[in-house]
Amino acid sequence: MKPKLRDYLTILMALVAIFLSGYGLGHLIGEKKGRKLAPSTIPLIQSSENSTQPWEKRTLNRLQQTLSLNAEQEAAVEKEIAFISKQISKSHNETLRSLLDLHDRIRPHLTSEQQKILKKDQENLRRRLK
Repeated sequence: MKPKLRDYLTILMALVAIFLSGYGLGHLIGEKKGRKLAPSTIPLIQSSENSTQPWEKRTLNRLQQTLSLNAEQEAAVEKEIAFISKQISKSHNETLRSLLDLHDRIRPHLTSEQQKILKKDQENLRRRLK
């Protein structure tokens, strides 16, 4: 007797049910045991630590302490940190400009009271952009 389409669909649905049950059980067991990520060899920089120093300096200090960089390596790392800092600053400014554009776009959809609140927020964003 030749299998019919209905037989193939039944087998497919059974396989899907088995897969979903295994996935769900694995997810629940993973939640109970708690997933642990491998610890980083380079500790994250705490924002409260040396908060008066710029993040670039704190990063360089942390890498120097953790990796024991020599003078040549330290100069290279400092150069890379400066490069990334410029990229972050540029990205930050682009994001602020996008938010200002968003404010302009949503203004027609707001009430006058909401527009006043939005205007204050725009002023704050413009100050941060400068």
